[in-house]
Amino acid sequence: MEKYIYQDWYKGKRKLQTEEQTLIYYSKHVYYPDHMKEKGKEAKKFLKTCTSAEEWARYAYANDLPFSVCKMDAHHVEAYIRKEFLEEGLSVAFLDEYGRKFMGYSFNRQPNGKYFCIGIIFWEFEEGKSGDNDDTKTWIYTFEPNGNVEVIEREKGAKEECVWKSKRPLNVESNWEDAPAFGNWDGLFEMKRWKEGELDELFKGDETSAADQTDQPVNKWLPPGWNKE
Repeated sequence: MEKYIYQDWYKGKRKLQTEEQTLIYYSKHVYYPDHMKEKGKEAKKFLKTCTSAEEWARYAYANDLPFSVCKMDAHHVEAYIRKEFLEEGLSVAFLDEYGRKFMGYSFNRQPNGKYFCIGIIFWEFEEGKSGDNDDTKTWIYTFEPNGNVEVIEREKGAKEECVWKSKRPLNVESNWEDAPAFGNWDGLFEMKRWKEGELDELFKGDETSAADQTDQPVNKWLPPGWNKE
C-alpha cells in the first residue's frame, strides 16, 4: 500500500473516507469564508472534473486550500496532515492504537517561506480505555521563534491549570521545516523532533537550586521512546 494517501480521515468515526467520499466532502461540505469566495468558485469548478483525491490535494496545496494527507502503516492510518482555511497554517495529528488522536503539532508558515512548529498538544488517557472522553490530562506546549517556550498542564475537571515558562531559550532548529514539494511529507510527519530530555532542560533552574529542579513539567505518560533517537 502507498505510504501516503489523500483520502480524508473522519475523526468522529475514526474511519478513513473513500476517494468518492473525500471528493464529495470538499465539493459539497466545505464553505469558503468571504475573502476566499472567488477561490472557492474556482475550486468547486475544478472538483467537477477531478478524478482522484490526490488530484484535489495537489490543486489545493498549490492554491492554499483545504486538503488532507494520511500516513499509512500497512492498512492503518498512523497520522494525518490537515490544511484548513488558515492560509499560513497546517496541523499534524498522531493516532494511537485505537485510532484516537493523542498528539498534535501545529505549524505556521513564516515570512521566510518555511514552516515553524508553534505548538504541541498531548492527551493523557485512562489506561485500557479507548474513548475520546477518557482523557485525564492535557499538555500544551507553545513555541516562539526566539526560543521561548510555555507549557500548560490541565487536569480534567480542575478549576486551575499549571503554567511553566522556559528559563532558557530552546534551540529552535528542530521546529523548522522547509515548505515541502507536494508528496514529500516526511519532515512534517516527524514526531521525534527533539532529543530526549531537551525540552525538560529548558525548565530547570541552576544546579544549586533544588526547588527549581522540581518546578518543571513532567510528562510521565508519554509513550516509551516517543522522542528517542
